[in-house]
Amino acid sequence: MTASNLTPKGSGRRAGFPPLDRVIALVQILGGLVGLGVMAPQIYRDAPAIIALTQGLVLGAAALLFLLCILAGGLLWRRRPIGYVLSILVQALQIPIIYTGDLIYHFHMVARLVVTLSASTAAASTTPAYGIGLDPFQGLLSLGLYLDTGLPGAIIGVNLLPVILCVILEYSRRQNW
Repeated sequence: MTASNLTPKGSGRRAGFPPLDRVIALVQILGGLVGLGVMAPQIYRDAPAIIALTQGLVLGAAALLFLLCILAGGLLWRRRPIGYVLSILVQALQIPIIYTGDLIYHFHMVARLVVTLSASTAAASTTPAYGIGLDPFQGLLSLGLYLDTGLPGAIIGVNLLPVILCVILEYSRRQNW
């Protein structure tokens, strides 16, 4: 058996290396599972301290984000059209990085390539009033979702890696349809 028999004709892909859309799907599924797995004990531990509706909404939003990652990854793995759409949405949610007095938001899985668009005297060490922060596995998965932070300035940035992954997903979608 030769290598040419192992690779489908015209695919241009080496035998043994999975398609990039499958790699992205796997990362989304694992990232969602890890996020929920890390978040669940934190919610269980802090549940008696969650007294405000706002806190519950922030935690619910974080849980829904991780569930969306799992759903998008599963549908992308099966190469369903909605899987590509949801995966683009999951990637788009990883693009903005915002640190302001009212809101902190950042989310990424596996890696990030950040470009800061504007920065002032914000200090990320302020303890927010409502929110959740997860950074398991040394930054491979990171989610910060806080309200009413009290930061004195602002930092606005863009994660370029999900932009690149959106392009890969669109290319992959066109190849598989």
